[in-house]
Formats: sequence, structure tokens, C-alpha cells
Amino acid sequence: MEKVIFVALEQGDAAPVDSTALVARAAESLDADRYPDVSVQVEDGDASDRWQWRRPPSEWRAVATLAVWTECADDVNDVERIVRELSSRFAGFVVTEAVPRREGARPTRAGEPQPGATVTSLLCRASGLTRDQFLQHWYDVHMPMSLRIHPQRTYVRNVVSRVLTPGAPAVDAICEEGFAEVDDVLDQSRFFGADDAERDWRKSRAAIGEDIPKFLDPAGTMTSIMREYRVRDFRASLGYERQ
Repeated sequence: MEKVIFVALEQGDAAPVDSTALVARAAESLDADRYPDVSVQVEDGDASDRWQWRRPPSEWRAVATLAVWTECADDVNDVERIVRELSSRFAGFVVTEAVPRREGARPTRAGEPQPGATVTSLLCRASGLTRDQFLQHWYDVHMPMSLRIHPQRTYVRNVVSRVLTPGAPAVDAICEEGFAEVDDVLDQSRFFGADDAERDWRKSRAAIGEDIPKFLDPAGTMTSIMREYRVRDFRASLGYERQ
């Protein structure tokens, strides 16, 4: 099976996405046999603004994602149609998923978001780096540092294998980091203070800040705080909790 992620993009102070309508549309329109796993993320605009301070009005950001697993990523027009209704600019990617960290159950409850918050980042590699160099630094340097410093409950790597939509931004990967509470992200002492050996969270913040431009283009990378909705989850048959 292949994993596909569509991202709705907006500029400036666009109206928030109606999460209830989007989740219902995905549940009703996407056939369960073709799409046994469906998840929706919707930006928490207030939390994103508080975390990133004031954004320039011209800056693009991800306001929603719709991710599916399917047998054929070349035939997902019904998924694209849903995202097209959200925004005039969107992008679709086929990705390779890896899950370095997963703690706790993944309850599937119609219309109810997953507990906590998800930080979703569309990663663009730094100028001058090859794809392999970008991935090596992310896997071997930044990700272990992030898992040590930040209090994530989940960490999902989605490396872009191919682009489905013309004019998509130059995204190399989509990273999803799940936290038990939104304050684990908004409170810097908590966000940078998961490493018990690091007594001063400011040193951890500096280490992360110094490492980011070594493999990422900060201007091209987009990050949003999201609420995630599990519409369907094929992992339930693999031992994850379904409630």
C-alpha cells in the first residue's frame, strides 16, 4: 500500500477550516475498501500564532492535511477533490512513512480529535544539500536530538517519494510530532526541556536553533500546530487500540 498526503495551503489571515465538515466529508466520500486508513489534520490557528508570534501576511502555511493509505496512489482524484474545496492552492505527495516513536493508543472516534496537539512541518532541505545529505542529517543528527529534547509522544517521518500535483512547493518530507498537551509546545521550558540531563532548557533551544539551518531551509519550511482526527485506522488490526 501507498501513503498519500494532500496539504491545503493558505496565505495570510484566511478563515479557519471547518474541521467537523472536513472530517464528515472524508468519512462519507472516501470508500473504506479503497482507503482503509484516513486521517485529517486541521490547523489550530490561535496556537500556531502564539507559538510563532506574528507571521508576515504573505507567508504561506498549511491549514489542513488529508492523509490516506491506498493500493494505488495514481488514482486519488476523490481525495484531491476534497482538498480542492478547502483552498485554491494545495499539494499532493506520495510518501514513505516511518514511525520512530509511538506512545499510547490511537483512538478512532468520529468527529473527536486525538488528545493533545500535533506539530506538522513541511520540510524543505537547505540550499546546497543533496536529498541523501538532507535525509542523513535529519535521521542521524537532528531527529535523535529532537527526540531527546522535545517531549513528543509520537514522531512520524513522511519522506516524499513523488509529487502528485503540479506547482507544489519543494517539500522533501512531512514531519508529524505529537504532544500530550498544546502547552508542551507553547511553553518553551517544556518544549525544550524533556532531556533530564539538560538542566537549562535554553541550551537545548540554542542547540536546536543552531542545527536547523544545517539541513533545512527555514524560509521554505512551513510548520503549524494541528488537531488530528482519525477517521479510519488500519493499525487497529495490528494491536493499536480502537475506541
